[in-house]
Amino acid sequence: MKKIYFLFALITCSLAYAQETSSIRGKILDGEFYNEPLLMASVSIDNAEFSTQTNFRGNFEFDDILPGKHEVLVQFVGYEPMYIEITVNEGESAEILETLYAKRLSMPTTTKVSVTTEDALNSLELASNKTK
Repeated sequence: MKKIYFLFALITCSLAYAQETSSIRGKILDGEFYNEPLLMASVSIDNAEFSTQTNFRGNFEFDDILPGKHEVLVQFVGYEPMYIEITVNEGESAEILETLYAKRLSMPTTTKVSVTTEDALNSLELASNKTK
C-alpha cells in the first residue's frame, strides 16, 4: 500500500513540474546585403531581461519564456534598431523573420559659392594693399 501512495505522490509531483514552456525563435536578415543572414546581431526581450546574439545563419532562440506579450529589440552596429511586439501563447513557439536596414544619415546642407578668377585676383590685390 505504501508503494501505491509513493507512486501516486511521485506522479502528482511530476505533473506539477511538467508545465509547458513557450519560446521565441527567429531569423534576422541583412537588408543591405541581398537579405543574407545577419550574424552577431543583438536580440533582447523586455528591456534586456534576456539577450542573445544571432548565429552564423542569422538565427536566435529564447526558451522558457512566459506566455503573454513581449517586446523584442533587434540591433546591430550601423543599422536601425527594430522593436517587435510579439504575443507568445502557452506551450507554443513564436516565430520572427525580420530584416534590418542601415541607418540613414542626413548630410548637412551646403551653399554653393562661385568665384571667378577675376574676383579671386581682386580680393588678393585688396588684401595685399591693406597690408602695405
